[in-house]
Amino acid sequence: MKNILDFYIDNNLFSDLDIDAAVSRLSQALQCRTINYADHSKTDFNEFAKLHELIKSSFKNLLNNSSFKVIGNKAVLIKISGSDKSLKPCLLMAHQDVVPVVKGTENDWEHDAFSGFVDGEYIWGRGALDIKQMLFGILEACDYLIAHNFKFKRDVYLAFGDDEETLNLGAEAIAKFLKSQGVELEFVLDEGGGVIESGAEFGADDNIYISKINLAEKGYADLELSVESAGGHSSRPMGIINGTSLEILSRAIAAICDANLNYNLSNLNNLNDLFIKSFGLLSNYITQEPLKSLVKNNNIEELARYCLEQPGLFPYIATTSAATMIEGGSAACNVMPQNMRAVINFRLNQADNIDALLTRAESALQNLNLHNDIKLRYLQANNPSNTASYDSYGYKALVKSLNNFYKDVIFIPSLTVGATDAHCYEIICENCLRCSPFMSDYNDARIGVHGTNERILIKTYIQGIKVLIDFIINTCVNI
Repeated sequence: MKNILDFYIDNNLFSDLDIDAAVSRLSQALQCRTINYADHSKTDFNEFAKLHELIKSSFKNLLNNSSFKVIGNKAVLIKISGSDKSLKPCLLMAHQDVVPVVKGTENDWEHDAFSGFVDGEYIWGRGALDIKQMLFGILEACDYLIAHNFKFKRDVYLAFGDDEETLNLGAEAIAKFLKSQGVELEFVLDEGGGVIESGAEFGADDNIYISKINLAEKGYADLELSVESAGGHSSRPMGIINGTSLEILSRAIAAICDANLNYNLSNLNNLNDLFIKSFGLLSNYITQEPLKSLVKNNNIEELARYCLEQPGLFPYIATTSAATMIEGGSAACNVMPQNMRAVINFRLNQADNIDALLTRAESALQNLNLHNDIKLRYLQANNPSNTASYDSYGYKALVKSLNNFYKDVIFIPSLTVGATDAHCYEIICENCLRCSPFMSDYNDARIGVHGTNERILIKTYIQGIKVLIDFIINTCVNI
């Protein structure tokens, strides 16, 4: 893999961008501990207020020529009015909240997670990659354009949710507010992608490099399993027909995950259109077998079967299941546990839905005669998103701007296997794009996002801001 900087194009565009000031502002943003818990009693909303004050004091060109509105708890909506009301507005988005540092790992950070430390090469801190660089990059780009007297023709909304990592209530509130105002959007740009990687996973040679523009995202479901038991001494378990609550819960988890595996194997012809399009765009570069022949012959079912066996590819076509939580076990080895609960996290493929998933889980319990012992409920669940058009105005403009600043990269449509706030805006937009223009080193992104020593190269941050400036000019100014 080449150094990430080798992909950057220095075309002297926007060369007067104040790099030191932009770095300083992001550093200050990273010092705001904007952790939003699902249990809001644990959330310090003063940290969000600090971030809002930083935005207002840092981007006066923008704020003097726009409206600033707090929606819900601490979600932010900024509107820049354009001159041509016949044009649909666009919406650029990010989220203010960050995940907490894993307890016990605080001292593993080379620089404190909320220091915003700048060492001349990197900016360090929680949120540097997820995703305050996008939030402040959007603000930097818009402020730059207004300061340089660019005139907006299209209305531009900047939407910054406050709880993307938990409940998505901020984005939902903004979307509902805009819908109540009769707003219909031309496109949305949210986080996603953001790395340049080898195309080898898709069967191309190692010297072919790709980056993904995600046009959809998988569904999300947290399925809770709960069981009640009288407990008692472990030497007398025979009165419990199906075993202890822990045993029952373990059987249920295994049965539901096995049922999900069987679902994937029985739906091999449901490879999503985005994945087919990705392989199609790369078909001339695919040299590895069996992918070369499978793609050439358009053998969808066998292509799906192959992908299901590849660790890097199966999340793009499968509904994945991961047992993530279990609570209520006994504190002593000779005491049977009483009430227990567990959570299985699912990411649903485009052909699946949360009703069908729950039906499969219930059937799995019935087959093991556990349906009377286990209670199921969703803690949080949403179906897979709609799919934005590969031929849409926003997608084509984004590819054009990315190509202006990154060389030797094939940008392909793809699917977000995680979750974003973007799906909340489908009630007012058909084309929600998920792609960060801040193309980071693959290992920095893999380790840093939600991990220890999160950081962003200063050159990466500046390059991404320039992409955003170019993209906004192309879509909102020079129309």
